Amino acid sequence: MVKITLPDGNIKEFENSTNALEIARSISEGLARMCVAAKINGVLSDLTTTIEDDCEIELLTPKNVESLEILRHTTAHVFAQAMGRVFPNAKITIGPAIEGGFYYDVDCDELVESDLPKIEAEMQKIIKENLDVKKSFKSKSEALEFFKDNEYKTEIIESLSAGTLSEEEKGEGSVIGDEFQFYGQGDFSDLCRGPHLPRTGLIKAFKLEKITKAYWRGNTENKQLNRVYGTAFWKKSELIEHFEMLQEAKKRDHRIIGKKMDLFMTHEYAPGMTFFLPKGFQVYRTLQNFIRDLYKKYEFKEVMTPNMFNKKLWETSGHWEHYKDDMFVFDVEGQEFSLKPMNCPSHCLIFKNDFRSYKELPMRIADFGALHRNELSGALSGMTRVRKFCQDDAHIFCTMAQVEDEIAKCLEFVDYVYNDVFKMDYEIELSTRPEKRVGSEEVWDKAEKSLAAALDKTGKKYEICEGDGAFYGPKIDFRIRDCLKRVWQTATIQLDFNLPDRFDLKFQNENSTEEQPVMIHRAVLGSLERFMAVMIENFAGKFPLWLAPNQVEIINVADRHQDYCNEIKTKLVESGFRVETNFDNLGVGKKIAIARDERKPNYTLVLGDENIKEGNVSVRTREVVNGRNVEFTSSIEEFISRLVEERDSKSITF
Repeated sequence: MVKITLPDGNIKEFENSTNALEIARSISEGLARMCVAAKINGVLSDLTTTIEDDCEIELLTPKNVESLEILRHTTAHVFAQAMGRVFPNAKITIGPAIEGGFYYDVDCDELVESDLPKIEAEMQKIIKENLDVKKSFKSKSEALEFFKDNEYKTEIIESLSAGTLSEEEKGEGSVIGDEFQFYGQGDFSDLCRGPHLPRTGLIKAFKLEKITKAYWRGNTENKQLNRVYGTAFWKKSELIEHFEMLQEAKKRDHRIIGKKMDLFMTHEYAPGMTFFLPKGFQVYRTLQNFIRDLYKKYEFKEVMTPNMFNKKLWETSGHWEHYKDDMFVFDVEGQEFSLKPMNCPSHCLIFKNDFRSYKELPMRIADFGALHRNELSGALSGMTRVRKFCQDDAHIFCTMAQVEDEIAKCLEFVDYVYNDVFKMDYEIELSTRPEKRVGSEEVWDKAEKSLAAALDKTGKKYEICEGDGAFYGPKIDFRIRDCLKRVWQTATIQLDFNLPDRFDLKFQNENSTEEQPVMIHRAVLGSLERFMAVMIENFAGKFPLWLAPNQVEIINVADRHQDYCNEIKTKLVESGFRVETNFDNLGVGKKIAIARDERKPNYTLVLGDENIKEGNVSVRTREVVNGRNVEFTSSIEEFISRLVEERDSKSITF
């Protein structure tokens, strides 16, 4: 008998092996028609996966979040099948589901964006055919024979055999025993780990979006392929909503807003490196100082470390062996040096610089040092993917007994920043030990329990990602959602057993014997460049008062009002506010429009004869009610008091 435990605790028994579809039918035919996949002992599986042992199962319908990834993965396969029909000589390569949709890399030089509607039409035919999606297996020789005319697939087969697929490629197949797993429908079949929908007719709403270029397996020495992006949703209304969001995202693009607001610039002489203009640097520095103020509360000591190091440091840390290709390396008097891509090894040198006692622990070091990573030119994008950046980087050296408390403080820090200040929802992932790792099982047990215990005390939900931890320790990652519901990975908390061992770090414990500390890597905003880009897009350039580069703009009605405008400006500046004036020879309406569309101040003061007579200010806010900006008149003293309260409370209301 096979015992199946359902999410509500009910147990169903089956005499022989079964599958998720049969289990759904045993409950109701309606449920069986609705089911698209299942989670068997927490692992996503298709409906026909054979179940021979007792297990826990969750039947997935379109209402389950996990089903969306499966829908998109199957839609990607339908695209590949349609691609083969429209362009018989095209060679498909890899095509994973990703956040927001899917992509497929294809070798087809003749493919252009105007071909996408033709491919979509063929996809619609395949969907109408309602083909069954079936899993099958082939030996290695059979798989190689099947793909004998596709050198990309044969390369993937060899990588599968050797276990050398990248994380991005792991969905491209799996080896069960000596057999390679395939999924197919109709005349199409491909290497794939799955799972997939049971039939193509379940796809209701999809769209091919664009074509970009991508090097095969991300290697610039390989051929450049066409990467076709698409997406799919369960309902057409969701698809429409998605494209409305994309249109809004275009309007909020930090590269466009940054140029309009004079925040930053880029130049071909320094690709992937940001020039912060005065207003942009004001935002950047405000973010840094915001974190610095919190460092006082959480007792971090800020340090400054060199930007370049001899390769011996990176050989000790292991980066020279595993990360050298991503570093900027150069010769200095016959010796190899590199710009630092991260701060952690230099912080190990600081710890090791002196005798350390347990009484000094935890030792918390923070660093805003410039980091450089040799990103591919094709991957560079505004401030979200750069070569030079800085992080609100910090490292904590502590005992294993102190880990839980330190993690709890880090979690509190992160929650204050994202929940209390920026009012952004976030998801938490706890990643546990991978197959390849350093450190004893006992140390990993203690570390994972400490992280889980600290998370449990917050009362917040978190997802456990089994086996996704770094080789040097478990980690907690935070994924924030902006106003468009896009996900960004920002904050991280990671335990590290590797670097303390490589650098032979020691402290003297209470028994006067040497002991190795645990190292905690911690970033809250992450890359300041990337975080600033996210904030520009999240607020559409309309920063909250405390962060805004231009908090108040003063506009004169006529030239004779300039002296009064400057008097008001002086009072505001002396109270600590950032103020600009617009005395250009333009109409008041035009100057208000410039402020609204380009400079985006939190408040605009329009001052004329009546204000001089009454000694007050006329204030135009960014708040819109019934299609009009809210306006009011106030004494300058009352207005300044309002600004002080709004700034110091870090309110994000307009």
